[in-house]
Amino acid sequence: MKTKPKSNHSLASVLMKMILIMMLGLGVWLAYEVFYLQPADDWFEVKAKTSSSVNLPKDDAPHLAKMEWWYYNGHLWTESGKQFSFHYTTFMVTELVSHLVKQVSLSDHQTGKHYTDQKRTTGGGFSSNIENGFEFLLDSWKMVGNDGNDQLIVSTPQFSFNLKLTNTIPPVFHGTDGIIFLEEAGNSYYYSRTRMDITGTIKIGSTTETVRGLSWFDHQWGDFSTNLLSWDWFSLQLDNGIDLMIYQLRDKHDKPLLYTGSITQNNVTEALLSSDFTLSQLGDQWTSKKTGYTYPIAWEIKIPKKNIHIKTRSKVENSEFDAQLTTYNHYWEGAVKIEGTHTGKGFMELYGYTNKKEPNASKSKKR
Repeated sequence: MKTKPKSNHSLASVLMKMILIMMLGLGVWLAYEVFYLQPADDWFEVKAKTSSSVNLPKDDAPHLAKMEWWYYNGHLWTESGKQFSFHYTTFMVTELVSHLVKQVSLSDHQTGKHYTDQKRTTGGGFSSNIENGFEFLLDSWKMVGNDGNDQLIVSTPQFSFNLKLTNTIPPVFHGTDGIIFLEEAGNSYYYSRTRMDITGTIKIGSTTETVRGLSWFDHQWGDFSTNLLSWDWFSLQLDNGIDLMIYQLRDKHDKPLLYTGSITQNNVTEALLSSDFTLSQLGDQWTSKKTGYTYPIAWEIKIPKKNIHIKTRSKVENSEFDAQLTTYNHYWEGAVKIEGTHTGKGFMELYGYTNKKEPNASKSKKR
């Protein structure tokens, strides 16, 4: 008996089904490569090319990028007039696995004492159940954010605090629509909530205080490597409502990489180019007795087109953070006072001075 040959239509149908199956398989493989196997820096490059801005509140959540952090600083005061300041950061570093690092400091402006603590864990430490926010839990430490309604809880043998923060103005997007380009060090998404009201309590030793205050929040993520960088960073909340971010970034050879900033007033943000401002060390330095590292603690900032000419100085000189237990580095992080054409509240972070025993205090930074 002869077998009836298949028609051309039947063969075409079979071929079409085979092509569809191959395309489906290829699509699954590509999705798996991009979202599950691809290194964090490659993943970021894919995202950076397909998104031109930060999308909030969605981007409050973790991205599992190579480097990511959620950072708060704040100024606290009591009804009796006591003043304190703090910073609290969660880092997430993703390579083969995610490493979660927490660093916190609290300064007592009455006594000049600077308290610090830190924690680190491999894997875990955060909740994936929050779609448009973040929740980091590590022992008795908690950092929760949900579209500018945040809570910070820390408990250490020396101090503790429980603070609720509420955003009061729209977020600020830095760089080009929320992306800053760092050349060989990589790229970073970057936005801030520059004015968050604080209510809560702090405890130092056995003394508990009810406090109010003002906080600044930063969130950065991307494919950048901080060990290739050093910087001077300022967040300044002026009493007339202007918020300033000034950022001097240098490469591993201490050469200028990115000198930029932003100025926000009446909910409108303008980028500051390197030619728009000068940032100069005034000569006052503080040397750590513990490490021997020297940090410039007094600076002058000029923004001529905005008629801003201010000087800043540390409120608590001993604000070095020894992070050898978690991120294997040292940096200076603390509150600054502001005087000149404007007054207000500010914070300063100095990173990369561990190889600078004697910084050049006379060098003016103008780009």
